[in-house]
Amino acid sequence: MKKRKRFSIIVLSPILLWLFSGCVTDTASLKVEKTLPQEKLAYYNDTFDKSRTELWEKAGYIHNEAQKANFKLGKTEAKDGKLWVQTETGCFSLGGLGSRYTIRGDFDIQVDCHIDFQEGAYDMDQSLVFAVIGKGKEIGKDDTVSLCLLRRGGRDFSTIFSSVRQNGKLHLGNWHKTGNLVSTLYKRKEDAEWKKISSFQFLPKEVMLGFKLQNFVLNRASITARSPVTATFDNFRINAAEQIIEEEI
Repeated sequence: MKKRKRFSIIVLSPILLWLFSGCVTDTASLKVEKTLPQEKLAYYNDTFDKSRTELWEKAGYIHNEAQKANFKLGKTEAKDGKLWVQTETGCFSLGGLGSRYTIRGDFDIQVDCHIDFQEGAYDMDQSLVFAVIGKGKEIGKDDTVSLCLLRRGGRDFSTIFSSVRQNGKLHLGNWHKTGNLVSTLYKRKEDAEWKKISSFQFLPKEVMLGFKLQNFVLNRASITARSPVTATFDNFRINAAEQIIEEEI
């Protein structure tokens, strides 16, 4: 039997806040003081009814040479009013989207996510990730804060955790708690209160957004992946943002 996970993500920065909830309307009572008007922000909202290449590009970053030698980009398409993502079999695979624009200053971002974890899938991992990525460094060395819903191969339980990568090094939660903080929180549908996971120091002034599904973790060197992993994303919204800088296409 598959275990079902449904959640939403809300992001605010700085004091950057990530929230998992059971429904879109259940939001935290935090406000961005200075924001672009709603008519400007509405352009960037996406219900994934169709592909919007002016906003997104497909994600495809991998971590090491072993993964690169046996990698296929997962399927990513607008389908049935959602962004549908599915990994390929027999290889390292991921699918997802990264923003073609960057955000500067405080912001509030929200997206719905849904994944069915497979039971007994020991020959791969199952990882759904939402990330805020600092602009300005080469791929693999960019400063990134991630929130991940994960079931590792060989384990029969799933976890929610957050991490920060700075200067190419990965740190799990509660690394720094001074300066410009990034705080991560989650709430399951049946819970009444938000629960804090971690806090990080995060300094980039301009960030990109990304979310993805993949069948491997950072240090996995071999994979069988007999079955695909499937997830959907929906109702992406920028509720507030001080500045949005568009990429020239």
